[in-house]
Amino acid sequence: MNLPQLSRREFILLSLQLLALSQLPGCRSSQPVIGKDPVPRPLMAEDHCEALAHWAEKGVRDAVLLNFDTHDDIRWVPNHKIDALSDIYRSRDWQRFRQVSGMGEDSLYHLGNWIYAGGRLGIFREVYWIIPFEVLSMEDPEAKMRLFLKEYEFNDGEISSFSLVGGRFRGTFHGIPFTVCDMGSLPDIGSPLLLSIDTDFFPPYSTVHEKSYLPSLHDLFTALYGKKYRILDAVVSYSVNGDYLPPHLRWIGDTIGAILEKPGLIDENPTEFLTLLQQLDNDYRGTDTAAMLGYIEAWQARYPLPPVKAYQALAHTLRNEPESAFRAAREACAQDPRYCTLFPYIGTYHYTGGRYAVAETFYRAGFAANPAMTNGLFQYGHCLRRMGRIKEAITWYEKDEAANGLFPTRFLITEMHLLRGDREAARASLAKAVDGLAQNRYADVINDETARAIYAALDFSERERLRDLSAVLRANPTVIRMLTTYPRSSLR
Repeated sequence: MNLPQLSRREFILLSLQLLALSQLPGCRSSQPVIGKDPVPRPLMAEDHCEALAHWAEKGVRDAVLLNFDTHDDIRWVPNHKIDALSDIYRSRDWQRFRQVSGMGEDSLYHLGNWIYAGGRLGIFREVYWIIPFEVLSMEDPEAKMRLFLKEYEFNDGEISSFSLVGGRFRGTFHGIPFTVCDMGSLPDIGSPLLLSIDTDFFPPYSTVHEKSYLPSLHDLFTALYGKKYRILDAVVSYSVNGDYLPPHLRWIGDTIGAILEKPGLIDENPTEFLTLLQQLDNDYRGTDTAAMLGYIEAWQARYPLPPVKAYQALAHTLRNEPESAFRAAREACAQDPRYCTLFPYIGTYHYTGGRYAVAETFYRAGFAANPAMTNGLFQYGHCLRRMGRIKEAITWYEKDEAANGLFPTRFLITEMHLLRGDREAARASLAKAVDGLAQNRYADVINDETARAIYAALDFSERERLRDLSAVLRANPTVIRMLTTYPRSSLR
């Protein structure tokens, strides 16, 4: 049969039509199947909330999110912040979109609520949160899961929509379909999905299941491979910022990214380097510092790399050899600035042990190496206060407040003004602290320092007859819980 001849104009029109058809979702090249195909170029994020801007800019809409994480990351955001973020989203100003993330008071979303923001923007149509714990395997799992969500600060109204369905705890969070499951109850999902893995999933998973990290990684990817999910895009978060993951475990995040790009790695023997890191971690958990330093000495010529230097610094820290620990941390930081967080991490170890001068050496080195670092700001303020350097403590608390919001730091600042005898500054600071507490639905007292500062605020408000502030404080649910959880007699 003779085919008709096309004119040049007809040929161009036909080519344009074929090109347009190729852009339709059903005609695009198929998404990679996890376990079978490489997942190319996953975003390796420091903070988990970077995923939101990444997917917003890529134009992702109405997607299913599968999130492996120790934290839910779906905390509620006030409507006025969602409206402001929506305006930026519609304007496609991605630089501004990224700038409004963070834990400060003026931010519009952060690492604890980015999933909620994404649901409200229409980026996610359904969310699955895979937890590292075995709550769903316990006796009476539905009751245990209700308690679990309560401990994660879901309120009774938010929990009421949830029920146990097919071994998964399914409900909605302010209209967003939200399901909690574990690796044994992963859902069947036919549509392409967004895969999100937070490295902080692995420390609790490893502890609960009594496995080291490489077998834990094998468990996760074996479970994923069995589902044959089609991956629209993937993000791996380190979460060292905010101290959700210890800095020496960054190598786990690196390994997740490598496996996504080369799925066959889980069936191969671990590389020599990974075997070394796993052995160092096993010995660190067992506090066998002699074995750690022996391995490092034997392999340092071949692997003079930041992850190994990190374990070396920790081994010397456990041996109370701060000068050697400092040298190793400094070398890791110089090789890779992301490892500068070792300094405040080790500084907090010494602060907790009452070695304040040693702790300060590490804190100052970390902030000198990376002035934008937010790790350890709060603890350094405590350290300075313990050393009697109240004015300096205020400076560092204010830096923490700028980075992480009013609560609880503003109460610490108020306490510092009281210690300095500045009643007027304390009055102004207390009003700001009470307002910050009232605006923070998720506020909780989790340490002696914060409890002591709130007790000081209560005493001051009553002594100065600041009746309105005193009444608001005593009626606040966070303070009511604190009075029971942290009685005055328990504070050191």
